[in-house]
Amino acid sequence: MKKVAHFILIVLTLVALSWALWRGLKLKHEAAGDHEGVVPPEAAAEEEAEHEDFVVTLEKEKWKAAGVEMAEPEKAELAVQRIAFGRVLDPSPLVALDGELAAAEAAIAASRAEYDRAKKLMAVGGGTSPKVFETAEATFHADEIKQSNLHRQSALQWGAAMPASDAEKRRVFVESLVNGDLALVRVDLLPGDAITDAPRAARLLVMGREAQPISTTHISASADADAKTQAQGYIILVEKPPFPLRPGMALTAWLELPEKPRAGFLLPRSAVLRHDGRTWVFVQAETEKFVRTPITLDSPSEKGWFIAADAGLKADDLLVVEGPQILLSEEMKAAAGTAGEE
Repeated sequence: MKKVAHFILIVLTLVALSWALWRGLKLKHEAAGDHEGVVPPEAAAEEEAEHEDFVVTLEKEKWKAAGVEMAEPEKAELAVQRIAFGRVLDPSPLVALDGELAAAEAAIAASRAEYDRAKKLMAVGGGTSPKVFETAEATFHADEIKQSNLHRQSALQWGAAMPASDAEKRRVFVESLVNGDLALVRVDLLPGDAITDAPRAARLLVMGREAQPISTTHISASADADAKTQAQGYIILVEKPPFPLRPGMALTAWLELPEKPRAGFLLPRSAVLRHDGRTWVFVQAETEKFVRTPITLDSPSEKGWFIAADAGLKADDLLVVEGPQILLSEEMKAAAGTAGEE
């Protein structure tokens, strides 16, 4: 009898514990549901403090005296682009190819003249032997084949960039490469990227010369892919570069595609700040209040930087176009003063 009573007591204890556990879980779930979407006061305070860190308050007389100027961002459109990376090519192989083509042209001119002379003599009744005629004909056709092979080699290596078939144009072209009036650039897309339609223009940025972008429309697809990345490549011809393009110079290219352009804003370079590994601009919130706003730069241009319409600015923002570094210095001073008071 005692064993039965003991067993019943254990069962009742387990039931009570199970009910208590179920009830606790239910209340916890209901509490979580009631507070869903509510930001905890600590998190809200941190977010507000972080936002306040990007605000600079400066009297109107001071920011005017410091040369701070504002303007609304300039609306602009940017053609759809693909980024590519490359280098300036060494023209030495082209100089060597030009020499081979010139030698082939001289040889074919001589063999053609000899072949035509032997052909005329044979036509008038034996002014030359058949063997001499056959030798002249074979030499002429061999020179034709050699010249044709050199033209194919040029097309495979350089595409439409090299005017191989026109001796005078080719001579001027090679001389311009040697003198620096022309430059050839090889760029490759990122691995896995591909372009169906041929680019209609390119803008080049040479490392260390980012403030001097180079624009060109002379673009042809390369015959080969990059050996390491297997990326699609292009040969770009630059006419009268604004500074010497030395072989091996690294550069970035934006290839313009024939698609509908994107809307956005054009920012002057003087408005853009680089701080803490990000890019920023200052926007005037009130007469004496400026907010440091993060932005995402899209593409450089001769006037500055293009950013997309959704990259952090609005059309009616008053953008600090002169003196943002002064405001950043004031912000850093204020932050240092606050830290010192603490």
